[in-house]
Amino acid sequence: FLVATTLLAGESVLPPQGFLGRFKAEPPDTFIGSELYGHIDGGAEIFLELGFERLTVAHYADGKDEVTVETYRMSDPTAALAIYLGRCGAETPASALDARNTAGTHQLMLVKGSWLVLVNNDTGRETVAPLLVEFARFVAGRIEAATALDPAAGLPREGLVPGSLRLIRGPVGLSSFVTLGDGDVLRLAGTITAHAAEYGTGEGRFARVVVDYPAAEVAAAALANVKAHLDAALTLLRSSESRLVYRDWRGRFGVVEVTGAHLELRANLKKDPG
Repeated sequence: FLVATTLLAGESVLPPQGFLGRFKAEPPDTFIGSELYGHIDGGAEIFLELGFERLTVAHYADGKDEVTVETYRMSDPTAALAIYLGRCGAETPASALDARNTAGTHQLMLVKGSWLVLVNNDTGRETVAPLLVEFARFVAGRIEAATALDPAAGLPREGLVPGSLRLIRGPVGLSSFVTLGDGDVLRLAGTITAHAAEYGTGEGRFARVVVDYPAAEVAAAALANVKAHLDAALTLLRSSESRLVYRDWRGRFGVVEVTGAHLELRANLKKDPG
């Protein structure tokens, strides 16, 4: 296994050959930039939009026990956290890890610094599930901690639905959360981060997205772009230089408002916001 040992050494965060005294490692596969399409069928777009750099996939086996470790290095901690939030669902963390994570029998996912790590129990054997934590602990111990943006920044806490927080940097992320318009309608361009969440009130659930732009004129241009590229399924009811209101195909309402450099969208409202 000299070749595998050499290749594994090139990715310092990966567990080594003979990990836990028994797992044999295959030479890892590496995907850089758009090569990610060769590993993720139909899901690479969101990684690339947020800021993806490199994925390394390493397979480990000991008889019937097989584990795959996927390490996604993103461009910054906020990009890594954004992917995690979009995939983690209701978190069931393994307390033995000092990084944010969610663990199950078949997969453990963690985020630390600019890295998203997936540890997969390939055969689904229950005896392997506790070992996922050991693989994850090794990887996390070799990743430098760094702080991401607070996903709840700028969002009211009252009524926020747990587990609904999202970080968005472009049309792929936005369209998975709310329907608004064609293309990069909010002009995030992969560099400006929107904060989003669902809210539950006495009038039902609605979505909220907030964006702080570099300057007031940038926010105003984003609002004008929303008006110009509003989705065909949405009907513009009224607009001004700082606000627009629309109705969707279900008879629900949405409003986009700009105050200085701050933009706020509320969608899926039962009542016309006036």
